[in-house]
Order: sequence, then structure tokens, then C-alpha cells
Amino acid sequence: MGMTHNTNRIRTAITSWFGKRQEVEVSMRNTRRNRGFLALAVLALFVFVGTGLARELREVSLPESTDARPNLVWGLHNLSNVWSAFLNLGRFGDPDAVYPSMEWPGGSGSSYLWAGNFWTACAGEITSSWPDSMGKWASCSDYGDWELWPSDGYPMEKLVPGPTALEQTQYGYDDWYLSRNTDPYGMMVWEENYGWGTPGYNNFIANKFVVTHHSEYGNLGADLEGFVVGIRGDCDVATADPVEAHVEDMVYYDGHAIWLRGDPDIDDFDYIFQDGVKAVDQDIYTYQQNPDSPLGADDPNNIWYYYNYVVSDNIADNDVNGDGVADGYTILFKTIDINDPSTYIYPMNTGTSMEMFTEGNRPENFWQHVVGDTTFAVVPRSMSFMWDSDGAGSSVDDSGEQDLDTPAVGFIAWRLLDLWVLKADGTTERPIDVYGVPIPLSHAWWNWESDPGTDIERYDYMWGQFPDESGQYSGPLYLEDWVGNENTPEARTTPNPGPWPFVYENPLALGYPTFDYRFLPSMGPVTLADDDSLFVIGGWIVGLGLEGARVAADELLSAYYLDGGWGVPALPPTPILFYEAQDNAVHLEWGANAEAYSPFGGYCVYRSDFAPSNFELLATVTEPGVHEYTDNSARNGFPYYYVVTAFDAVTLIESTKSNYKQTLEGTPVAVTPNWDTDSDWVNNVRVVPNPYKISAAWETTYFNKIAFVNLPSMCDIHVFTLAGDHVITLEHRDYTGEVGTEYWDLVSRNDQDVVTGLYVYRVETADDFVIDKFAIIK
Repeated sequence: MGMTHNTNRIRTAITSWFGKRQEVEVSMRNTRRNRGFLALAVLALFVFVGTGLARELREVSLPESTDARPNLVWGLHNLSNVWSAFLNLGRFGDPDAVYPSMEWPGGSGSSYLWAGNFWTACAGEITSSWPDSMGKWASCSDYGDWELWPSDGYPMEKLVPGPTALEQTQYGYDDWYLSRNTDPYGMMVWEENYGWGTPGYNNFIANKFVVTHHSEYGNLGADLEGFVVGIRGDCDVATADPVEAHVEDMVYYDGHAIWLRGDPDIDDFDYIFQDGVKAVDQDIYTYQQNPDSPLGADDPNNIWYYYNYVVSDNIADNDVNGDGVADGYTILFKTIDINDPSTYIYPMNTGTSMEMFTEGNRPENFWQHVVGDTTFAVVPRSMSFMWDSDGAGSSVDDSGEQDLDTPAVGFIAWRLLDLWVLKADGTTERPIDVYGVPIPLSHAWWNWESDPGTDIERYDYMWGQFPDESGQYSGPLYLEDWVGNENTPEARTTPNPGPWPFVYENPLALGYPTFDYRFLPSMGPVTLADDDSLFVIGGWIVGLGLEGARVAADELLSAYYLDGGWGVPALPPTPILFYEAQDNAVHLEWGANAEAYSPFGGYCVYRSDFAPSNFELLATVTEPGVHEYTDNSARNGFPYYYVVTAFDAVTLIESTKSNYKQTLEGTPVAVTPNWDTDSDWVNNVRVVPNPYKISAAWETTYFNKIAFVNLPSMCDIHVFTLAGDHVITLEHRDYTGEVGTEYWDLVSRNDQDVVTGLYVYRVETADDFVIDKFAIIK
């Protein structure tokens, strides 16, 4: 086998190049043992990480160490479909992108949060430097101005499983480390973060904050008056977008635009926008898919946008599904007879197909909304959210960046679930409930040019007063009865008080462009005396479109009330999985560790292409004793990820899809079926595809490459132009004796992309060689 029409010039160039053939042979022999040991080490690494052990806590201490206080430490959540790091001073996510930062789907590499922070504010004579700062104070974790610091005796811990969740981090921080905060008011925060892999409960990370007042670190004996807690989210949707992901976002709020009818305990109330339009009549935005989306209408990534298009379409966009209830509210159940629980119809959990919000598993208090002969039991979703909107620099509507390999179609949110004060004497107060339901104080938003830099500014922002405020026409009803001390700035009032926080129109409706926005839901005010503790429960959410985020937010609420609190159904153990590529196949084997679970139902085998997300079911295995499967539909040259789950025989709930191969750092590792070695390689070596075209199947979603196949286990591959110029030499070294494939990324030895043309290659071993050609068409 060889070239049939060689020119003398090409033969001369190749012969000259191989004048040092002896040196090549010696090099190959001398490197064989060392490289073989390396291959075994790499194989051992893959086997180890395939067990899932790499998913345990990975704490990385930052350089600074402070007296007896714990080090700054990252705790990583990567069990659910939302992956994120937490830093033990009140920061959520990693702005330096070393660790996931509300990455969704988990493993995709696309994060939705640049940085989130825990903020607090209060007023009055509560610091040692009173009466400075007009009585307005803030202790915050904020953009390098870390006024909060890890507390002595409360280091970062990760528990898998934890006492509350399958994955749990917990730690404490306070505001009285004087080298960081010269005006502490004596506040310590105990934070717990919860994650689950259970389907239907895996698109959120829940948060619990316990804020305790210690006046000896502020102004001894002074209460914290007008105390407010905020969750600041600087969300960049999403890092999969390589071009200015942070300046194309939009922000809004769920849970203020509703009309109430039929509740005997609540007067009818309608949120009124700045222009006087009532929520029931509001129709500012069209509910539609992206009109310029490159995806088909049925593609799940071609999501529906609720607040993106300024068009009147005669659809009340606060009630897209037409059931008579504003979409910003969680429906606990609907019924034709509120006094007969047997008529209650509950929503279903998407992952478990179990009823949510059944009696004993829902908020005790709710509002009734009557539509015709149906009564809906509802609570406001109390959720601030952001999404990728239409970039100003785009000639078409690029909302969601749907043409990216990983589109930015997630909506990120934070939802308030509950809030109460536990007094030092053991009694409980619920100071911010409206009709029995906890309501945020405000939903604020602004762009980076208006970031607050002083205590006074942060205080005002948490009270809903910020430079971009506009459109507000309602505020929390409970503020009508709230009275602070004589030093507390007057509480905000509104001409339209009701069961809603201070909420403003989104920037788009106000004529603002897409930009780098933040959101800040805040909760309060409350009064904390010495040793009083404020409990705040909520959670971070990422879902597919606003509809997906709303579903996940409701499942977060369900989890909080389930079985007396966080009763998320247990998962079968994740099987220990091993798999290896073969020729046009991948063989999987797994352990029987999950079969100790009862009632055990069997296994599901899944595969995904190109990325560890959107896994597709290949097979269900229920035969006793079967712990292997061969995927004969895999194609050579394509990268795959596999998981095997165990499932419950009754509920069909599955274990997490987390046992695909990873490095020790948690980086997903693909497996690629390859052509085997060929004993008759001299006659069978070839290039695929040949000719190479950019439209080759694996090119559309992966990377530019060709494959030299049917190779011997040890050889060198030299590539030349027709003019005899040396392009690159590839060393194929397979120490298992099984892989006869070597890939080339079409980049020359000078790090230049090769051009369209005809190329010559020579495959050489110590004993023989072959010369042939291939074409590249770009």
C-alpha cells in the first residue's frame, strides 16, 4: 500500500526527513518503560475518580490567617444539579471562577452567579462610635470589603450526608474582627447550606441563617433596632457566553402582582404600578419564545420569556396559563370546597411524581383566591430573579444566547421561605408576617455604576431606597404598625400598603438597557436584644427559563415543609461505576453496593454526548445479579459520559447521576471509543474522515480533529504538505496494545491552524512504514 503518483520532490523531502531513523527507533525504545508507568498511573487515577470519591469536601485555605479564627475556606456543593462554592464569611459563589458559582446544569461549566453576599443593616445607638453615620449601620460581606469574618470555634465543615441534607456545609462568622470592621454592632451568623441529588429537589441549594446579637462586641446593652438582612446577588447569566456575559442581563421579582378575591380574611387588593395600571389589567409584555432563536419551537432550550418584549397581545402576562391566579404565586392546592380536604388537588413534584403541599406538609397560613367555583390556596413566591436578555450589541434578539453550545437559558433566583425571631427567653416572634405569611421588606436592583460604598447607602438599599428606584406603588402592610426607637430613621410608608414588599418595575419597562445588574431581596425590620436570634430560611435556585425557576422554587418550598422540615425523600446509593472504551462500544461494570437499599428496584444506564448533562436513558436493568452493560451504539471518535443510577422499587426515585469519570479536582473526563490496533496495519491504516470537512458529525458540537486509525500500538505519524514542508509529528504510544487511534487537532507544530489542501502522511514503526494522503476542506 502506498502513494501511486508521488513526485520525486516529495520522495526526496520525506527520505531526507527520515535520515535519522535510527535515533527515532532508540527514542521510542527508551521512552517505552517510563511512558508505560505514566499510562498505568493515569489509568489508576481514572479508576479512583470513577468511584465518586472525588466529590467529597475540597477545602482550599486562602493565604490570610487571623489569630485563633478559622482560615478562610471554600466549601463546595456539587451533589445536585446546581454546583456552587461557599466561602465562610458570608459569600456565595466564586468571582474568580476557580470553583463553580451557581453552575447549572452541574458539570456544564456555565455559572450564573458572579458573587453573592450576606448583608445586614440596623439603626440607632448600637456601636461604640455612636452618633456617627446618622445612626445607619451596615455589616456586610461585600466586594473585598469583608466586614464579616470566620468566628472562633465555628470552622467550615462539610457533611455528606449531613443531619439535615444529603450534602451540607456549615460555619459561623461575625462582625467584630476589628481589623476588618471598625464599627461592629455585635452580630454573629451561623450558616447552613443544604443540597440534595433527589430528582425534583435538585435545582436549588437551600440556606439557613441564624443571626444572634452579642452587644458586648458593639454598644453593651443596646438592642439592634431596625435590623434588616439582605441577600445580594451579582448574577452574570451565564459564563458560557464568552462575550460580556455580565452586561446583557435583566432583573425582576415574583410575588407582588396579584389580585385577591374571595378570601374572607383579606380585603381585595390589587398591586398598582406607577402609571396607575392595576395588576389584573397589566399587559406590558408579550409572553413568547425568542423570535430570533436558531432553535425549533419544540426545542426545550427555546424557552418562553415572560418579561422580554414590549408588545400588547391581549394576554395578561401575570396569568399566562389563564387559571385566574397570577403566575408569581405558589399554588398549594385548589379545591371546590375549602372545608373538605378530600376535594383538594395538589401539584405534583416533577422528579418523584409525589403530591406536594399535602396536609401537614405545607405552610400553616395561606391566602384564598376564588376563581369561579374554584378556590386556590396561594402564597407569594417572594423571589428575586435574573436572566440573560437581549444584548444591545446584537443585531438580532439573542436572549438566552441559544446558539451557544451551552445556551444561557437558566433563570437564577433567591427565594425567601421563612423568618422568625427566637427571643432569649425562648419565646418566638414573627414580626414580618402579612396575613400569616412572611413577606420581604423590599426587592431592590441597580447596576454596577450605583454600587453602594457606605453604611448609609447600604442601609438605604436594604430598605428599598436606591438610585434606580421607580414604579413602586405598594409596600408591606406590617410597616404601618412598626415602630423603632427614637434614633431609628422613620420607616418607609406607601400610599398603597398591602401584602407585598417594595417592588419596582424591571429596567426594561423603564426604558433602561440590558446591563450588569444586581438584585437584593431584604427581610425585616426586626428588633434583636442580647442573645436574641433571627432565623432566615431561603435558597438559591436555577431553572430552565422562568417557568423552570418557578417550579424549582416551589419544590424548594415543598422540601422545607416536607415531613416536618426538609424531609426530602432518601435516595438509593449511587453505584460504584467503572467503564472503558472499546471499538465502537463502551463497556460498563458497577458494584452491588446499592442493593443494600430497600426497596431496591434496579439500575438505569444513561449516556450523554460531549458534556455530562442531558443524560439519555440507554437501558433499565432489573435482572438479579446483572452489573454490566455494553453500549454498542457508541461511535468511534465521539466523547461520551456515562452514569448508572439505582432506583427505588416503589417511588422509582433514582440515585444521583454523579458517578461519571472525573479527575481528582472534579473535572469531568470523557471516554472516547477508538479503533483497535491492527496487526495488518501496513494495509489498513487510514484517516477518518477523509476528506475532512467542517461539517463532519463530531465537528458540529465538539472540536476540529481527524483520526489516524488501525495503527500499531507504537508508531510515529509525520504529516507534510504536498510541497514537502513538515507540518507536525504525532507520537502514538499505547501501552495497553489495544488502541489503534491517534487524533490530530489540525494545528501545526508552529501552533497554526492548517489550511485547506492535500496532505501527505507517513506512519512509521521501528520495522516498517506506510505513506498515504488525506484532504482537508474547511
